[in-house]
Amino acid sequence: MIRTGTADQGDDSVRIPGRDGWHPDTVIPGYECKTVALASRIENDAIATFVRKQVIEPIRDDKAPGRWMHRLRSAISGKDSGQQEQAPAPRAIMYVHGWNDYFYRTHVAEFWESLGVRFYAVDLRRYGRSLRPDETPGYIEDLHEYSVELNALRDEIVDDLGDRVQIMLVAHSQGGLISSLWMNAEHPDHVTALALNSPWLELQGNRMLRIVSTPVLKGLLLRGGRSVLPIPDPGFYQKTILHALGGEWEYDAYPFEGEQQFVPRAGWLEAIYRAQSEISGGLDISVPVLVSTSDRSMMQLTWDEKMREADTVLDVVAIREAAIRLGDLVTLARIKHGIHDLSMSFAKPRREYFSMIAKWAADNAWNREFDDAGLHDALDAVSDAGVPWTASDSGPAAAQVLRQDDGADEESGIV
Repeated sequence: MIRTGTADQGDDSVRIPGRDGWHPDTVIPGYECKTVALASRIENDAIATFVRKQVIEPIRDDKAPGRWMHRLRSAISGKDSGQQEQAPAPRAIMYVHGWNDYFYRTHVAEFWESLGVRFYAVDLRRYGRSLRPDETPGYIEDLHEYSVELNALRDEIVDDLGDRVQIMLVAHSQGGLISSLWMNAEHPDHVTALALNSPWLELQGNRMLRIVSTPVLKGLLLRGGRSVLPIPDPGFYQKTILHALGGEWEYDAYPFEGEQQFVPRAGWLEAIYRAQSEISGGLDISVPVLVSTSDRSMMQLTWDEKMREADTVLDVVAIREAAIRLGDLVTLARIKHGIHDLSMSFAKPRREYFSMIAKWAADNAWNREFDDAGLHDALDAVSDAGVPWTASDSGPAAAQVLRQDDGADEESGIV
């Protein structure tokens, strides 16, 4: 249950900062955020945080670009409103992050915004901007609980952009598992497609490993859901991303107050197992689904430079095998030399990923092609790791990021 309302209804022709709950983001300059309170079954009531690029005027359906032109043409031609040519429906992205993560990937937001697609992200309860000092980081006992903040974000987008808005849900890693459950259970209005970036649809290895390990997990649960699991993380995923370690990105691994650590816990992993069991049994997602992965995984105990061009976190074969159970229309895409988060791969596979998802979205989410020149420019920008918005403007924090031995990784080695 959501405990606070979403944006005010009424005339949004001029946005007054803060009047509808949005305020400047303290993490990313040029972005704004909004916090909503959530009732929670565990711990205290939680919060979720929505993030978007700052705008002066939201593009509602009745104020979409070109509407004044249609009204003018109608007045000149004498046609009534029912005969007017209807402007294209607004397009939007809602983005869901993975485990031990938060929204900072401004290059993803800027890519879509440059194409005229409004971008909204959520920091889920007990993650990033939504994590409070008295909470257990990332802890949940039922992934279906996240449907509350996903429904709220969907409503926020509709309130901003109007009833004709067409939304593509984009989700990464654990966020892909969460989003698949939501799409199957809710069949949410206005969400016209689901695009998953290396979703955690199955345990590393295969379904049998999950089944065989379940009794061990049940034993650990006897000590309590928050019992820490002895799952080591060698920090290899960090090395595929961070500029200081040979990757292409500089970002603040934890730009929030406090030093809460994300560690795998028994109750959380049981929730993952149950969700993956649902996937294994087959879902009925009614919209087109895109599942994108690297072309290979490299999960081993020693570092290899080839890991910079592979998924070092999840088993891509297991993901693809599970993906066909999501719905009736599922597209599988392999990005050669991509890493776990395909959007943060080296320039060539990164460009391939963004080109592929944009063209897929045009056909399956919005049924409207992008301008060739505009798409080319957007791909050039997102391929260039040197442009200003490829990394968080909150500043590089390599010293903070290199806390691999204490669980402070951007994303742990298991998801």
